[in-house]
Amino acid sequence: MEWFYGTCALLALCFFAYFDLQIQGVIDVPVAYVSLPGLGLLARSRRLIILCGLLGVLATIIVYWMIPDLAGVIIENTNRNLAAVSIVTITLICLIYMNRQLEFEQNILKMSNTDELTGVYNRRALMQELEGRINESKRHGNELSLILFDIDDFKSINDRFGHAAGDDILKRLTRVCQNWLRTSDLMGRYGGEEFLVLCPNTSLAGAKTLAERIRQAVEQTGFFYRKNHFCVTISCGITELANHLQNHDEQLNETELAHDMIDAADSAMYHAKKSGKNTIFAYEPRARAKKLQSAAS
Repeated sequence: MEWFYGTCALLALCFFAYFDLQIQGVIDVPVAYVSLPGLGLLARSRRLIILCGLLGVLATIIVYWMIPDLAGVIIENTNRNLAAVSIVTITLICLIYMNRQLEFEQNILKMSNTDELTGVYNRRALMQELEGRINESKRHGNELSLILFDIDDFKSINDRFGHAAGDDILKRLTRVCQNWLRTSDLMGRYGGEEFLVLCPNTSLAGAKTLAERIRQAVEQTGFFYRKNHFCVTISCGITELANHLQNHDEQLNETELAHDMIDAADSAMYHAKKSGKNTIFAYEPRARAKKLQSAAS
C-alpha cells in the first residue's frame, strides 16, 4: 500500500504545484501542501510521512522562487513561511500519532500472543507459528522438529503447596529452558504444565540432543518457594516433520500436519511418562507400525 499512497502523494504534489504557479500570490494553494503528510498517515508509513512533509516544504519554497514579479512580496513571503511551518508541524504530529498507534498495536499483539504467566508464546501463537514453519519447510525442504514436555507430578506440588508455588515453578522453569534454546527456536506454553518447543532446521537427532540438555538442566536446577525446596523433572516427547510427511498417503494441509505432529509428540511424551518419567522419547512411525503388525498377527 505504501507505493500506492506514495504515487498519490506525487500526483497531488504535481497538481498543487501547477495551480500554485498559475494562481500567484494566493495562500490557498501552498496551504494545500499541508495535506500531503496525511497520505503517509493513511499508508501507515513513517517513511512516507517524512517524505511527504519534505516534499511539501520544498514545493512551497521552490514555487515561491519560480513566481516572477510578485505583487505584495512581503505578504506572499509571510504566507509561504506560514505554510512551511504548518507542513512541518503537521508532519511531526502525524509521526507522533503513528508511533503511538504502532506501539499500541504491538502491545496488543504481544498480549494476544503471549502467555501472561511465563511470558512465552501461548497456545494460539504456537499453532500459528507451527503452521507457518511447516509451510516453509514443505516449500524449501527444511527439517523441522518439535519437543513437547510436561512437568512430572506437577499436580502434587499444587495440592501440597498451592497454585502460587506452581506458578513460581512454571516461571522459573521457563527461564531455565530458554537458556538452552537457540535464537531460531520458539518456546511456548501449550497448556497447564505442558510446553512446546519448535526447532526449525533441526533433525530428530538434533531435537533429541536439545531435549536431553533441557531435561538435565531442569533436573539439576534447584526450585525454591518460601523456603520449600522442589526437585523438578520433566518428560519429553519428540517428533519431526519428515516422519509425518512420509507416514500419510493423502496430502495433509499445514493445520492437519500441525495437529498430527503434536499428537505424535504427546504420544511419545506419554510413553516417556510410562517409562518412569524424567526421560525423553522420540516418535518413530516405523517402529509403531511394526508393533501394530505384530499385535495383529
